[in-house]
Amino acid sequence: MFIRFKVSLLLWCVFSTSLFAKEFTPQVLRLYQNEFHFQYHIELLKMALDKTAAEYPEARVQFTEQVTPGRGLKMLEQGEVNVAFLASSKQREKMFIPIKVPLLQGLLGYRLLYIHQDNQDKFKQVNSANQLSHSFVAGFGSHWADLDVLRHNELPTQEVGTAKSLYRMLQAKRFDYFPRGVSEIWAEKKRLGPDLPDLIIEPNLALVYHLPMYVFVNKQNPELAERIEKGLQRAIEDLSFQELFLKYYSDAILKAKLPQRTIIHLENQDYLSEKPIDSSWWL
Repeated sequence: MFIRFKVSLLLWCVFSTSLFAKEFTPQVLRLYQNEFHFQYHIELLKMALDKTAAEYPEARVQFTEQVTPGRGLKMLEQGEVNVAFLASSKQREKMFIPIKVPLLQGLLGYRLLYIHQDNQDKFKQVNSANQLSHSFVAGFGSHWADLDVLRHNELPTQEVGTAKSLYRMLQAKRFDYFPRGVSEIWAEKKRLGPDLPDLIIEPNLALVYHLPMYVFVNKQNPELAERIEKGLQRAIEDLSFQELFLKYYSDAILKAKLPQRTIIHLENQDYLSEKPIDSSWWL
């Protein structure tokens, strides 16, 4: 009887220990995007995790080595990472689980143009997509979701793998302009300006198209996607989402002086039927 009791006690201890370990094992979110321009996205993701902490396991963020955008997409597809911040496209929404809360509230689709200072006068004559399509070539990332937007609107492009290479090619006048989001261009100018002194932000134009940026999750992680979406929605409801957005981007929005620019609207075929993002509260 005593031996049977000891065996039962031992089995109970093993069983209860395994349950305890399962319950308290932290959930690891693996990301490859740790560059400076993802600080807002990372902070927003951690906010979503905090707002769901009572209902889900403890979670922590872990970063891999930095990789190219193309390699990062492959890692997300294969499960080497399970979360990424990406401009959306219909193809990406099929490959991964999109959490359809626009992280940048449409701001990524407001593009200012980096140009070589020698070309300022040429751009003063531009006020339409047609003029851009006939006389100018854009530099653009070969793996970027909105490359098809430029192609569909018949804007000639020279495609390269990384933004760093594109800046240096523009400095060498290999193409005429490099469209960058309002959310990123000012910080990049500050960081790269000393090394690329001939590049300036064109003061009169902006390209505008519908381009939501979402959190994307590997297909094998639907529960994680559900948790992040729930946390982001709670952040919107209590206004902490909006507060964080303005903390990071209000200065850039003011610097852009969008109401004073000539706006060139481009069509994004992927989102013709979707309701536009409400940008009225920040624009």
